[in-house]
Amino acid sequence: MSSRLFSAARRRTWAILLAPSARITSQTPLVRAIATAAGKLSPTPFAPHPGTASPIIQKKTFLHRAASFTGRILLFTTLGLIMAAAPAYESAAAILSPPSDADTLDAFTPQDDDAKAKEDYVNSHPLAASLRANPDLIESRPHMKIPASWRRHNLTGGTLSGPGKMAIPPFSWTERNGKSYVQITHVGTDLCGHMGIIHGGFLATMLDEGLARCCFPVLPFNVGMTAKLEINYKAPAVADQYLVLRATTVKVEGRKAWVEGHIETLPTEEGQEPTILATASALYVSPRQASVQHTTEQQRSNVTWHPSLTRHERNQLRGQRGFTVWFTGLSASGKSTVATALEQHLLHIGLASYRLDGDNVRFGLNKDLGFSEKDRNENIRRIAEVAKLFADSSTIALTSFISPYRADRQIARDLHANASQGGDDPLPFIEVFVDVPLEEAEKRDPKGLYKKARAGEIKDFTGISAPYEAPESPEITIRTDQLSVEECVHKIVAYLAEKGLITQTQETR
Repeated sequence: MSSRLFSAARRRTWAILLAPSARITSQTPLVRAIATAAGKLSPTPFAPHPGTASPIIQKKTFLHRAASFTGRILLFTTLGLIMAAAPAYESAAAILSPPSDADTLDAFTPQDDDAKAKEDYVNSHPLAASLRANPDLIESRPHMKIPASWRRHNLTGGTLSGPGKMAIPPFSWTERNGKSYVQITHVGTDLCGHMGIIHGGFLATMLDEGLARCCFPVLPFNVGMTAKLEINYKAPAVADQYLVLRATTVKVEGRKAWVEGHIETLPTEEGQEPTILATASALYVSPRQASVQHTTEQQRSNVTWHPSLTRHERNQLRGQRGFTVWFTGLSASGKSTVATALEQHLLHIGLASYRLDGDNVRFGLNKDLGFSEKDRNENIRRIAEVAKLFADSSTIALTSFISPYRADRQIARDLHANASQGGDDPLPFIEVFVDVPLEEAEKRDPKGLYKKARAGEIKDFTGISAPYEAPESPEITIRTDQLSVEECVHKIVAYLAEKGLITQTQETR
């Protein structure tokens, strides 16, 4: 429901309640319903003809008075709820359907002559004219995309805006490919630290927001969080002047973007050189959770889940339960070796299982992926989805992947936990940490990868030039430097039997 509809409803309601009594008649259904509920009019649909005697007014019974009082309560409670809910609907509508960049240019109306003068000055400045003439730049006023009801809770969009502070929302120009960004802002006398000098913290906030907006177009799902910000102050920023922020994206790698920028004065006359007030460099990272959360309403509306057999029915018909055993650990820790032995054992005791190996899937399903952090994340996401499908088919899925990041393994776990349809139980997810010291894994090095990584021939190699985040609470931990392969398999099988995931532990064929 749109905010305009709620506003109209509120105006109509108050018009009825506050109207003179001479205007309240039983001619409209809405008026009759309200008046009847409030006990003001008789609920009978018939009115006496002019000139006829009025009906005798009988004394109301206790039940009649109680019903009338209850009607009043329900009426005014409903009206109160409608009026209280209207702002929430307005905010929701603004979030779900934010204004376009072009719309934000007309969203601000100066409230006084001072704000209007500042608005006109920026619009008529040669820098603004040159930026508008560049077809690769998109002009907007980002703060005007914040819903009005939320703006007062936003630092730069509300708290630091207004007379004496930022009297007008900043004008921004963003290069379509996210390479550069320019912003023009006026800073007032109420943003000072020392008398007449803009507070350094405000300049830092400007740089943080401006550099972030520069790189958003190149980050996954156009969102990022500040991971690092370094600022060098070059000169005092005098209050009550116009400032220009310039930023450039210098490097992009997967979910990470490095940006450099500075704040300078806006020249007041032709040929004047700007003064650089502060420089900054920053690193922004797009959250891993964004890949899971980023499903638009349009995508949802075009995709429909088609129900099939329930998971319980499949398990009964196949005589086993599907689940995923997720092996994680350093390269050469023994993940694939133990997973292969476990697959053989499960097949020999009559249970369908299938192993998804980190190397094997890169020959087909994931052959388009490399080893950057972004590609590693996508590699694990795809495997988690495939393992979930195997488990849903009442097959035991065994995955052996380094999967170095906790967040990626948590996504895999969550996919299984949320895979319930029609009241089915979640799919079990068993994380097996194949724990060996780095020195032991490097000593084994069956593929010679550690040697190449040490020589600099392989970049982003887990354990050497890229991190491995060990599980904090895995279901099972095995030390392949202390246990044999058979002992590792026995430990895993014993756990599965203890949890009721399998009932047969000895070979039957």
